[in-house]
Amino acid sequence: MIRWRLRVWLAVSTSALGSAGWAQAPSTATVGDTLVATANALMQSKSYGPAARVFGQLTERYPTVAVYWVRLGVARQLAGDSDAALSAYRTSIELGAGAVAQYNLGSIFAQRSMPDSAFRWLNGSVSGGFSSVAALESDSGLTRLHGDPRWAQLVETVTHAAAPCMYRPESRAFDFWVGDWDVTNAAGQPAGTSSVQLLLNGCALYENWNANGNGEGKSLNSYNPDLKLWQQFWTDQTGHVTEYRSSTWLNGSLQYTARVLTPQPQTLHMTFTPVNKDLVRQFGEVSRDDGKTWTTQYDLYYHRRP
Repeated sequence: MIRWRLRVWLAVSTSALGSAGWAQAPSTATVGDTLVATANALMQSKSYGPAARVFGQLTERYPTVAVYWVRLGVARQLAGDSDAALSAYRTSIELGAGAVAQYNLGSIFAQRSMPDSAFRWLNGSVSGGFSSVAALESDSGLTRLHGDPRWAQLVETVTHAAAPCMYRPESRAFDFWVGDWDVTNAAGQPAGTSSVQLLLNGCALYENWNANGNGEGKSLNSYNPDLKLWQQFWTDQTGHVTEYRSSTWLNGSLQYTARVLTPQPQTLHMTFTPVNKDLVRQFGEVSRDDGKTWTTQYDLYYHRRP
């Protein structure tokens, strides 16, 4: 799937005309066309009618470049010709423009007091990648929708789209390890300290490990939705790296697995078990016979700091 992001185009804000202030960057294949510079200059000077005519020429010259159809729709919408804007947006959607055009269609139908069509296109824009809660809630072109029960659902949908990991149960399953910890070995002797933080809107757990001055390490942990499992990348102050590329859940415990080649081929297991909300066990094992037998490497207990 093509990655897509919103950006303000030519400083036209959503408060000026709903979603028409949002558009994609031009195609690199045609960015050198002098018509592009002309159209951009006209938009900058708020000469929207002339800009629409130039973008119309660009769509004739490059009829399969979706972004020019989107920009034609924006210029027409800003010029007050929403019927012509609808046509341009629909063509851009047929060419794969997706979220930007769908959002703009939603804003037009919202201003026409046609909520069914407005919500249809706005929800379509979310499916296509729109995820800006701030833009949605500050968009004056959507004010007429605020009293509709579907508005709250739309805001919630966009909120989830902006931070999907925060609402994905699999991504929250390892949250029991988040916190600041004093770590001991199985005998209760101090082994180190650890701080585990949520990053990237809950998509990653980042560990900072300190072995009481005898070494440091960092790990990045994340649920991989494509493989449907947790993975960890670990490194320490010597540059030693361990990649736990697979994992499984065993009776509430998360068991990572890594396969390393040096100093000899071996398989590593690292199992995290939530003993209670303030105590987590981290148990490490190694096998040098392809999993037939296992030897304990470490047995650590994370005690949550008050």
